[in-house]
Amino acid sequence: MKTKIKSSSVHIATAVPGCDKLNNHLFKPLKAGFLAFTAILLIIFLFNLFSFVIGSNEKFGMDSLDFLLAGIGFVLQMTDSLLKSFMR
Repeated sequence: MKTKIKSSSVHIATAVPGCDKLNNHLFKPLKAGFLAFTAILLIIFLFNLFSFVIGSNEKFGMDSLDFLLAGIGFVLQMTDSLLKSFMR
């Protein structure tokens, strides 16, 4: 004779009230901005490396303008993500 035991899962609410708003309006835009910053910086790095390897640039390095361009990408992507979260 087999006995079947039914158990119901207990749902414990651990979320802080309003944490969803904080996640949507702060953490998701910051995450999107850092992703854009990293992607743009990686693309610039790879193009600098490629131009150094093929010989069109004599020295390899990152300039402050490269970081400024990646920072602009961060701001634009964060702003876009923030506006999208406010439209919901």
